[in-house]
Amino acid sequence: MYTAKEKPVGVSFLVGTIEFTIPLEGKLDVAKERELILKDLSYQKGFLASIEKKLSNEKFVSGAPPQVIELEQRKKADAEAKISAYEKALQELVD
Repeated sequence: MYTAKEKPVGVSFLVGTIEFTIPLEGKLDVAKERELILKDLSYQKGFLASIEKKLSNEKFVSGAPPQVIELEQRKKADAEAKISAYEKALQELVD
């Protein structure tokens, strides 16, 4: 495990409880990567807002089959997870 100052610029992922980092120092355009993350983050936030609007619509919720409501709730959870991951990735680019 690296401290914040030691962690190399790169892509990190976990396999079980072991963290692996693929160094990308000098191979990563931080500004472009930030732009792409912000674009995806904006899309996911808009998508999440549309799902939340749908789920807060009492007419939709009362009339939709349970499997449709479940699917929308899974979409919401997935969007929230993606937003969290994008925000973390954005923070790691800054650090």
